[in-house]
Amino acid sequence: MGEAVHLTPEERIKLIQTLRNALDSIGLQKTPIVAGVGGNSTRETIQLARDAAAAGADFALVIAPGYWAGYLKGNPAAVERFFVDVAAGSPIPVYSLSPLVPMALLANPVLWNRVIYNFPPVTAGIDLERDNVAEIAKLAPNVCGIMLSCGNAGKLARIAALTEGTSFTTLAGLIDFLLPSVVVGSAGAISPLPNIAPKFSMKLWDLTQNLETKADFKAAQKSQGIASLAESALLKSGVPGLKGLLNKDFGYPAAPRLPLLSHNDVATLSQNKYISNILDLEKALD
Repeated sequence: MGEAVHLTPEERIKLIQTLRNALDSIGLQKTPIVAGVGGNSTRETIQLARDAAAAGADFALVIAPGYWAGYLKGNPAAVERFFVDVAAGSPIPVYSLSPLVPMALLANPVLWNRVIYNFPPVTAGIDLERDNVAEIAKLAPNVCGIMLSCGNAGKLARIAALTEGTSFTTLAGLIDFLLPSVVVGSAGAISPLPNIAPKFSMKLWDLTQNLETKADFKAAQKSQGIASLAESALLKSGVPGLKGLLNKDFGYPAAPRLPLLSHNDVATLSQNKYISNILDLEKALD
C-alpha cells in the first residue's frame, strides 16, 4: 500500500480492514493484501506486522530501517539480523496467491509470506547485496521473497540463481525492467504504473509468459518499451504526480500528506507523450 509511512498505526489497521471487507464483498476473498510494515526498529516492525495480520493482510512487506543507514550500511550482519528477527515475529501465514492479481507470482506454486523490500532511495542508500539476501533466506526460511526496487536486473538474476529450486521468490520492484527480470528468473513485479494502466500492465505480463518465438519476444519487447517510457515519466513526478493523475482520471483525492505537496501541473503531466500514449492504449483495452 503506497504512502504507508504517512499513516498512523490505527489508520493502517483501518485501511487494511476496509480493503479486506471491500474485496470480500465482491467475491474476491482469495485476493491477497500486501501490507507495508516498515519501521525504524525491529520491535516496531514486528508490531506493525502483527497489526496488519490481525486486520486481514496476507503478506508483510518489510523494508530496511533507513533512519539507521549510517550504521547499517557498514554492518551487513545487523541488516540480516533485522530481517531474520522480524520474520520470526511476524504471524502472517503462507498464502497461495490468486491468479486474479496483476503482476502476481504466477510462476511459483509455493509462495511467500514475508517479503524483503530492497529500495535504496528511501532507505538512505541501504542496498541489500546478493550474499545478504542468500544468508537471510538460509537463516529465516519463512522469508520467502524479495522485491527489488533498485532496478538491478543483474542482482535479481544472481539471487534467482542462488535460490533456484527453493520457494524463495524474486520480484521486480518496477515494471520498467519486467521483461528482462522475467527472463532471468523473476516471478512478477510490484510497480506504480498499474495504478494508471492496469490492463496494459497485465497485457505486458501475459506477453512475458509466452516467449516461444522471435515474434513473441518482439511483441513483449515493444510493450515493455512503452511501459518503461511511461513509468520513467511517472516516477519523475513522484507520489504527487501519480495521485494527481488518479484524481484526474478516476476522481481519487489528489493531495498527498505533508511534507509532500500536490503536483502543480497535472494537466501537463497527463499530456506527456509517454504517459498519454499508455493511457490511450489502456482505454483501447476496455
